[in-house]
Amino acid sequence: MKTVFLLFSLLLSNIVFASDKGWEQLILEKMVQSIYAGKEIRVYTVDESIERTLGNSFYINLVKNCNQCDIIIGENREENSCKKPKIVLKYRNYLNDKSAVGVFFWQKGRPTIRFSSEKLKGFGLHINGELSKFVTTKNN
Repeated sequence: MKTVFLLFSLLLSNIVFASDKGWEQLILEKMVQSIYAGKEIRVYTVDESIERTLGNSFYINLVKNCNQCDIIIGENREENSCKKPKIVLKYRNYLNDKSAVGVFFWQKGRPTIRFSSEKLKGFGLHINGELSKFVTTKNN
């Protein structure tokens, strides 16, 4: 009986985890599309989890060189030499990184996103569509 319960728990957690990954892909795609509407978006990341999440995306083309990308997604500080806008996954990094135009993170089991109008302006970008309500004039 314990074995059946353990297997059921593992199966359920995998389904929930896969569901979260699906939501992450949709949210990250929507964030990137709201910035670069109407074009194929080249994304650079060194995070294998993000590569797996966005690898099947229809709208996003993952590139291996940050100089060839439109936007960076992730937390790696090595790409600071590449002067491209970023979407980060930790709120603290969003506040401290001048290139972080947006942030996506989970808070109390809910997805949270935010864009900085000041940082977007610095890159000559703006948010189109339904995500424009997540643009803030404050940096926090």
